[in-house]
Amino acid sequence: MLATTYSHHDAGAQVRRAQAHDIDEHTELLEGWNLHYEQLDRGRFESRFDDARWPGAQLFQENTTRRVRQRGVLSPASLGIATFIEGQGALLVNGQRCEIGAMLACDTGEIDLCTPPDCTLVGVVVDAQELRDAAEHTPPLQRLLRPGLLSAVRPTAAALAAWRATLASAFTALEQPPGQRPCGAALHQLHDDLLSCLIATLTSACDDEPLPRGDRRKSVVDKACELLLSRPDEPPSLLEVCKRVGTSPRKLGYCFQDVLDMSPARYVKTIRLNAVRRELSRIDGDATTVYDVAARWGFWHFGHFSEDYRKQFAELPSQTLRKSRGRGAAPALPAA
Repeated sequence: MLATTYSHHDAGAQVRRAQAHDIDEHTELLEGWNLHYEQLDRGRFESRFDDARWPGAQLFQENTTRRVRQRGVLSPASLGIATFIEGQGALLVNGQRCEIGAMLACDTGEIDLCTPPDCTLVGVVVDAQELRDAAEHTPPLQRLLRPGLLSAVRPTAAALAAWRATLASAFTALEQPPGQRPCGAALHQLHDDLLSCLIATLTSACDDEPLPRGDRRKSVVDKACELLLSRPDEPPSLLEVCKRVGTSPRKLGYCFQDVLDMSPARYVKTIRLNAVRRELSRIDGDATTVYDVAARWGFWHFGHFSEDYRKQFAELPSQTLRKSRGRGAAPALPAA
C-alpha cells in the first residue's frame, strides 16, 4: 500500500514524501518519468521517494531496499542528474560499473540502470537546454551533457559534499510552514543556486581548463562586478554573469579568489546581505517582517540567512529591525 506522508502546494512549488511497499506502486510515484522497474533479487520491497517540484526543476531522493533494474526515459526536453550515495554494491549504468559517489547525467536518451540493495539516489531534473546554456563556456562539461548520452562521472569529495548539502537545504526550505517557503525572488534564487552548485560539482569531475593570465583575471572580475552592481535590486545569477563575461564558473571562481580573495557566490551573497541591512535599517512600521525582506532579496533558507547575517554584521537581523523601529518611534510625552 502506498503512503504519502507529506505533501503541499504553494506558489509554483510542491513537495512530496511518499513510501511504497511494492515495486509497481513505487513506479507510480515517478510522475512525468517514463520508467519501468523490475525487482531483481528476493525479499520484501520497501521504498521511499521524496521530491520537490516547481516550474523548470525537480529535486528527488529515491531509496529502494531491493536490487532493481530501471529502464526508460525521463520527461521530454529534461536532463536528469542523479548521485549514487548509498548501496550494498556497485551501480551498473548501461553496462558501466559505478561506485558510491558517482554522478549520472542523462537527458532524453535511454536509461538502463541496475541499482544494488539499500540504494539511495539523490538528484535533480532540469530543463536540458538551460543546463547546456549554463555550460556554454565549459567545453568538458558540454561533452558530458551531449544529447542522447548517459554519462557517469566522479566529482571531487568536496564538490560532492557541497552538492548534497545544497540539495538537503533546498528540501528543508521548501518544507517550511506557509509564509516561510521560498517563492517569487527566493524561489528563483534557489533555482539559480542549485544550477550553479550543480555546474561546479560536475565541472570538478572534468578535465582542467587553462586559466586566463593575471591581468585578464582582473578584467574578468571587474566586468563581473560591474554586472552584479548594475542591478543591485535584482542581481543577475552567477550563470548569467558567466555567460555575459564569456567564462566558465570554474574560471570565474579562480579569478575572484585571486583578485578579491573570496568566491563569486560569497561576493553576491555579501551584496544581498548589505541590501537587506539597508532595507531593515529604514523600516519604521510594524507590517514588514525580517522574512519579508530576506525573501525579497532571494534568501530561500531563513536559518542560513540569519546565521550569515549575524556573522556579517555581528547582530541578528531582528536586532537591526528593532533598532530601526526604535528610531522611528514617537517621543514619549512628559509625565504630568
